[in-house]
Amino acid sequence: MSEIGEIVDVRKQIEKITLEIIRLCGERVKLSRKIGEIKASKGMPVENMQVEQDLKDKVLKQCKTFGLNEKFCLKVLHVLVEESKQVQRDLTRSHRENV
Repeated sequence: MSEIGEIVDVRKQIEKITLEIIRLCGERVKLSRKIGEIKASKGMPVENMQVEQDLKDKVLKQCKTFGLNEKFCLKVLHVLVEESKQVQRDLTRSHRENV
């Protein structure tokens, strides 16, 4: 196989993995929405710093396991957590407006 052909094949693998990551992000948002609905109905706060810290610790452990840059992993985690909290804030705000 030529070098160009090999690059094309690897890029296809990268594309497949990227699209899978996006699909998983969608699943994560759905689950965050469920949590937000529960929190909104129970009057619970959106943020739970202990849960966030526990997840951060697990992410950092995974970074070491897979030899990934910790700053990179924490950036990804930050984006995921902030999106979850925004979804939950929107649900909480909507719940308050409808009560």
